[in-house]
Amino acid sequence: MIYLNVYKEGSKTEVEKVYTAQGYDLMLGTVEDFMNIIDLDKLNDQTEVAKMIVKGFSKIKVLLHDVFPEATDDELNRTRISDLIQTIIQIGLAVGDSIKELKSGNLKRV
Repeated sequence: MIYLNVYKEGSKTEVEKVYTAQGYDLMLGTVEDFMNIIDLDKLNDQTEVAKMIVKGFSKIKVLLHDVFPEATDDELNRTRISDLIQTIIQIGLAVGDSIKELKSGNLKRV
């Protein structure tokens, strides 16, 4: 489960809304964009994730809109960086799980 907290206007502690997404629903384009920004091998290091977010900052909002299409720009502006880091890690784990699924050959033919 991937989630993103949106805080009330003017508050750094009171959550107004929580967006959620299932990792298996990620679109190929979202996964590709994510992998262009984030090194999956460094997901366990929050400092490295923060650095990658800063480096790919211009693409982060687009990525978040892909994962949480109903989130507005205003709501994304009301997310804490510490929460954003956790959300990026959750997306990374979902991407990693998707890649493992492809490697293992467990995909079902339709």
